[in-house]
Amino acid sequence: MKKKILLIGIIILMLVATGCKNQANITDGDIVTFKDDSLNITANNLYDILKEKYGTSFLIDMIDRKILDQEYEDSDEIKEYVNIQVKSIKNYYSSESEFLDYIADYGYKNEEELKEYLNLNYKRNLMTYDYIKDILNDSEIKKYYEDNISGDITGSHILIEVKTDNSMTEDDQRKVKDEALAKANEALEKLNSGVSFAEVAKEYSEDSLTNNSGGNMGTFNLLETDDVTRQSFNNLEVDKYSSQPIETEYGYEIFYKNAESDKPEFESVKSKIIKILSDEKLNSESTLQYKALINIREKYGINIVDEDLAVYYENAMNNLMKKDNN
Repeated sequence: MKKKILLIGIIILMLVATGCKNQANITDGDIVTFKDDSLNITANNLYDILKEKYGTSFLIDMIDRKILDQEYEDSDEIKEYVNIQVKSIKNYYSSESEFLDYIADYGYKNEEELKEYLNLNYKRNLMTYDYIKDILNDSEIKKYYEDNISGDITGSHILIEVKTDNSMTEDDQRKVKDEALAKANEALEKLNSGVSFAEVAKEYSEDSLTNNSGGNMGTFNLLETDDVTRQSFNNLEVDKYSSQPIETEYGYEIFYKNAESDKPEFESVKSKIIKILSDEKLNSESTLQYKALINIREKYGINIVDEDLAVYYENAMNNLMKKDNN
């Protein structure tokens, strides 16, 4: 959802006093007048309309910024992330003015405002992972360690790429995918006939970085790989290759486990396991971010005095949870 112009948000959030009905209001007075005084628009008229239309979004951002700036300092890591994100957006545009026009469409009047919002979202993610870390129990972490953690792997692969793009029809994409799978199966047949993995990789693999070396991927820890690669190597014994082509984000792959070192100590990989389990929980229950943020707001004793905004806030949270569970 596009952010509205920041000026509107500033007006909305000028909650400097409370009225008798627990409605925050600014210093009232006519801001638009007519010959007929009954048509005049007051500051509170404007406030009530803006509050209803845009108040919740800006209020939530303001609440989270207040809290998360207390929880997390602006570290070099956060600054680097924000700068990388801004740079990646700028790379799409040939001039500074085009970039500014683009971010203006989303309600940012300059680059600094965009950075502030990216900074806030980064801290929201940090809070989410800290929340999940707190609800993870040791038995989950240890079970993952026992079932999934291995020593460093020396491995090789044969990659058959699936070269499709959005300009292709579904039939054409399916045809390319079927052809890639057929080629991967052909490579697998050669392996099954006794041809060495290195020779087949040199002939078939389309990974230009490894095919000339017989598909050698080097030595690595499976915690640093994607889920499919990790699971594929975990299922292999040393000196064995995949029994069928594995579909990955790159195409179809056949993996070979050359060697495996001893399993690392639990404490040395615990933090990486927590990150993996956190990602899995987020993928299966993305409402966790909303729960994490609601939780920290409550810990800080949030109390929205304006009754209308309190209702809008509660409705917004309920809708987010319902929408995400559907």
